[in-house]
Amino acid sequence: MSTNKDNKPKQVTWFNGCGGRIGIVIGAEGDHAYIGAALRHDEDSDVAHIMQYGAKFPLEAAQLLPPSKSYAEE
Repeated sequence: MSTNKDNKPKQVTWFNGCGGRIGIVIGAEGDHAYIGAALRHDEDSDVAHIMQYGAKFPLEAAQLLPPSKSYAEE
């Protein structure tokens, strides 16, 4: 399994899917977002996993979605 470049989350949007929750994460930098399934029982761990291993998702589409959680910029 390949990994994505290190990035910090800016916001996440969660959806309920057939097999569980699906997250779309926008990073603090980069030209695309990431999409993936919630495989853990901790939201922050799920976001980190999606950022690391999730599939690329169009940034413009992700920015139109209402955020479920926003992360503070450091």
